[in-house]
This record gives sequence, structure tokens and C-alpha cells, in this order.
Amino acid sequence: MRRLLWIVGSLAALLTVLPSTAQAYEDQATLGLAVGYAGIPGSDTVPRNGVDVALSAGGGFGDAWSIQGLLSYGVFPNARALHLGTVGLETVYALDIVRFVPLIGAGVDGLLTVRDRRTRGDFALHFLVGFDFLINSRWLVGADVRGYWVTTHAQSPLDPFLITAAARVGVRFDLR
Repeated sequence: MRRLLWIVGSLAALLTVLPSTAQAYEDQATLGLAVGYAGIPGSDTVPRNGVDVALSAGGGFGDAWSIQGLLSYGVFPNARALHLGTVGLETVYALDIVRFVPLIGAGVDGLLTVRDRRTRGDFALHFLVGFDFLINSRWLVGADVRGYWVTTHAQSPLDPFLITAAARVGVRFDLR
């Protein structure tokens, strides 16, 4: 944990010395790493609380719209731990207010659950609410909450609704 805090602190210190300029989203690509909470609030059969780690990559296709791919892994620990892998694609609308950028979005996902050496694939739809804070033209920090509706939950060990809440760090690249 100390090592993680040292890395995050070092990145934050480095980001304060880099110059900042505004860029349009259609001219940029973004890579991100998020760590946070994963929950299955209505569950009586699987653990309710877990940890989620996610990678994202995307690019803008308008002055406020972007599309990004997500890859995440969540673990819900207990004596019979549940492992949840997610691959998704989402579109995001960014209300760019200079450095503070509220986000809303929606997407589709493929889920893979593993519990007691049994695997199950499912599909889900999700919505996103979050924000980015642009430290400078290259680096950002943010947070988001995603709510998932598991459309194929009838045969799945998952309940129909999942939630993740994460803190994120990202880097932006100019495409022009």
C-alpha cells in the first residue's frame, strides 16, 4: 500500500510542473487506469463487496463525444470468491468546463464470472456518471460510477444489477 501511495504521490508532484493547454476531444486519444469498489447490492448468493481494477483506451469523435474500450477485473473475496472479468465499449459525453469535466455515458459489456471452477458468460448494459479534472494538457485524474444491468442474469450467478465506483488516472495524446 505504501508503494502505491508513493507512486500516486510522485505522479501528482510531476503533473504539477507540466504546462497546460486546452485541446478538442476529436484530436486526442486517452489511456486510463482505475481502481475502486465493485458491488452486487442485492446479492444473497455471492459476496456483495469487492475490488475492481480497470484499463480504458479511447478517442474523441467530436468536440464533446468519445468512444472507449474497457477491460476490468473484479474480485469479491470470501471462502468461495467470485472473479468477474468485463470487456466493454462505451460512448461518453464530456461537458468540458476548462479543467473540470463532468461525464455521462452508456455502453455494452461482456462479463465472465468464475466461482468454484465454474465459468459463466453474460452480457450487460451500463451507464456512466463521472468527472475528469485536467491537471494539464496531458494528465488527468477523475472518478466515475458505472451501474450495470446484467441482461442475461436468469442463468447467471450474478444478480441483475452491479455497480463500480473508481478513482482514475489518465494520460492524453494528441492525434494530429
